[in-house]
Amino acid sequence: MLATKTARSSAMSSTLRCLRVLELLAENPFELGLLDIATRLAIPKASAHRLCATLMEANLIEQDPRTKRYVLATKALWIGSGYLRHSAVYRASFFPMQDLAQQVTGTVQLGVFDNEQVLFIHSVGYPGSPHAFADVGLRRPLHATASGKVFLAAMPWAEVERIMAAHCDKYTDKTITSPARMKRELAEVQRNNYALNVEELLPGYWVLAAPVIGKDGRTVAAISLTLPTNEADLEQESAYAARVKDAAHKSSLQLGFRAGSQAVLGQQ
Repeated sequence: MLATKTARSSAMSSTLRCLRVLELLAENPFELGLLDIATRLAIPKASAHRLCATLMEANLIEQDPRTKRYVLATKALWIGSGYLRHSAVYRASFFPMQDLAQQVTGTVQLGVFDNEQVLFIHSVGYPGSPHAFADVGLRRPLHATASGKVFLAAMPWAEVERIMAAHCDKYTDKTITSPARMKRELAEVQRNNYALNVEELLPGYWVLAAPVIGKDGRTVAAISLTLPTNEADLEQESAYAARVKDAAHKSSLQLGFRAGSQAVLGQQ
């Protein structure tokens, strides 16, 4: 019995390490040599080779014949995109985001809450849009993004404090790291039903975001609009905010949220 449990534990450990290799290759620089993988996983080089051989056999990674570095294969994309193919919020927001992106010189993103971060699952931009759009799969901190503030505004304050205590890096001199300041900021988000981020993560850009509400009245996603500070005037904030909120509202309706229903926002 003990031998069986040990074998199962070993198999599980190898499986988890294989998944960790995929995670490593999904991050910048998106390609790693065998020694790099072994070092990051703190395992012998021979063990790393076995993991990579398994993943290559499954067609999930491939090796560049010139550099000998490993990269994700197209099958990994097919598996990962299954999340979008099954995502109701992605389908509900697709056309409202397209419409919004055509109205403004900016990029439009769809973010969801994942592992105490914003995970961007869709991005739309047209010629003339800023280059600081969020790639699909990119994660951003909650406290330093407009979309993140939307999610924080829907949480009990005790949860906001806990998250800020664990994740509150300062990215620019405008990043909000004070809980008291954030509490005032989130009160504004709740009052206006949208969040504003002015160079709090990236200098040269400001972002507006509005909540996408599910059928149960809870925030399930955020639609955001990124604008360069040299092309957009903050005096136009209300006009841009109205467009972002309209796109989020249309997405919410597609998810089953009905006008007149009570959104669950900021239960503190």
